[in-house]
Amino acid sequence: MARLAAILIDRKRDDKFRSGTPKLLHPCAGQPLWRWAHDAVTRAGAQGVVLVGDSEGLAALKGQVDTAATFEEALGRLGQVSGYLVAFADAALLVPEDLAALVREGSDAGEARLPNLGAEDELGQGVESAFVYVPAAAREILSGVPGPGLLPKSAKAGVSAVEVDPYEAALRVVDRRDLADAEAWLRGRIIDAHLEAGVTFVDPATCYIDAQVTLGRDTVIHPFTFLTGETAVGQRCQVGPFTRVHSSRLEDGCVVEQSVLDRAHVRKLAVVGPWTRLRAGSDVGEGAHTGNFVELKNTRLGKGAKAGHLSYLGDADIGDEANIGAGSITANYDGRAKHASSVGKGAFIGSGSILVAPVKIGDGAVTGAGSVVLKGRDVPAGGVVAGVPARELRPKKS
Repeated sequence: MARLAAILIDRKRDDKFRSGTPKLLHPCAGQPLWRWAHDAVTRAGAQGVVLVGDSEGLAALKGQVDTAATFEEALGRLGQVSGYLVAFADAALLVPEDLAALVREGSDAGEARLPNLGAEDELGQGVESAFVYVPAAAREILSGVPGPGLLPKSAKAGVSAVEVDPYEAALRVVDRRDLADAEAWLRGRIIDAHLEAGVTFVDPATCYIDAQVTLGRDTVIHPFTFLTGETAVGQRCQVGPFTRVHSSRLEDGCVVEQSVLDRAHVRKLAVVGPWTRLRAGSDVGEGAHTGNFVELKNTRLGKGAKAGHLSYLGDADIGDEANIGAGSITANYDGRAKHASSVGKGAFIGSGSILVAPVKIGDGAVTGAGSVVLKGRDVPAGGVVAGVPARELRPKKS
């Protein structure tokens, strides 16, 4: 069975990035620059990929992709194959379908294939292609590739061309302007794919969606929304405007408005915002609500629970249907360590209450407005407390 391999080239050039970070490790539309070329050749059918070059980026990539110092070393590692896709590792706009077409035509003809760019640079010279297909029978072309090109000039005369989009086939990311151009192009592709899959973007030009983000059908993304990392959004959600969500999960039917989420979980039909911040470990329960100027950190807000205004809940477990009054906080840090608090099902935390952790508020309990519940002064189920420090007034009537 025919086995296609790929060689990605990272040739050392002038450092036009002016950066302490190797060029291939710079992020582009949600993943390191090198991943775009790697993913494209893989999707085109390459079953083995080796990155060849002499830049400092290779050392940083060891363990993430197979690397080699020379073509000869790469050819030896790839073993017996039917042909090679060779591309620049900084060619972020490679299209898998173009690569696959190049491979098919080259395989059928038994000869190398370059894309026909039909374009010239500002000096009137032919624009260099970012990729080429070489059948195994012509692998000697690769063994002596010199200079910055994919193939030596002597080899190009006998290589036939395949029609592809000139811009996509030729663009390489050499400096930060190129990086910005590539990112804009790639983000357009990402949004187009979501549009075709049944997602609405009210203003695609102001939305930024990373490559790994998934969006469910009939979800609406409003202007100035940033979805990054491993974010997963369910169906029929409303996200934005002016919202940033990083590596978080939003279940079906959620509403997230003018808020910032980082590694949070928002369960179905929950409403977040406006102006909520959900930090790492936050879990907003089914049908729950967090409102304006509410911050959660490593906190579970139970099903149907509410924290509507001006609250900080850190390292807390809030029971189902509990109500957190405006201005209430958990004082979870004593200057040395973080401590946990819990609020039971159906409990009512009055406005301006301070729960000094570690402390437990029982099911159905009530704290009066402005109460300070000291650490270890747990409130029993159905209890009613008020004051500074909070004292029990009476059991709550059933």
